[in-house]
Amino acid sequence: MYSLHTKREKAHQDCIWTCDWGVLGGDAPNEATEGEELPAAPTESQDIIVTGGLDDVVRIWNYNDGEVTERHKLTDHSLGVVSVAISSDGKKLASSSLESAIHVWDIDSGLKLQTIENGPVDSWTVVFSPDGKYIASGSHSGRVHLYSVESGKLEEQLDTRGKFTLSLAFSPDGKHLASGAIDGIISIFDMETKKVKHSNNEEHAMPIRSLAF
Repeated sequence: MYSLHTKREKAHQDCIWTCDWGVLGGDAPNEATEGEELPAAPTESQDIIVTGGLDDVVRIWNYNDGEVTERHKLTDHSLGVVSVAISSDGKKLASSSLESAIHVWDIDSGLKLQTIENGPVDSWTVVFSPDGKYIASGSHSGRVHLYSVESGKLEEQLDTRGKFTLSLAFSPDGKHLASGAIDGIISIFDMETKKVKHSNNEEHAMPIRSLAF
């Protein structure tokens, strides 16, 4: 039996288009070797919720025992935020909006680390690779762009041979990337060869707005 656990009224001034959940901190200390100082105490983990809305704002929230409190309000986007993603280590956040910009943030401090210029194309979805080295972004051209998190530079373009890419998901081992398109096509990429391994256009007759491994 399920029931409502927590509710936050007026979290955004307009509709919330996207959200993600992650865990910040909780790293265990390394063991000290002979002659070294004792390592610092392990950091306490913190559940993090990130939301993006059509009010152009990204909000980072702390979640503790049913209580949701705002950690950071990020206002660098100039149009509605349509996608947010937290890296697997919980340290970085990527956000994209209707002005085609992708921003990379430090979740702990709220500081912007990188702005990725996506060109004159919409970026309706962003997702981190499991190793945290790349951000994948879908566009209305049907191509999937792979950007380096460290440099912000475009590393690869994956051709779905389809239309507007609305959703993306990496396999947990990072070996495959799935994309969902506006024309109902699912494409699976081999991330070693960067080629389409499988494509299915028979199961959905409408846009695929979300998918997961």
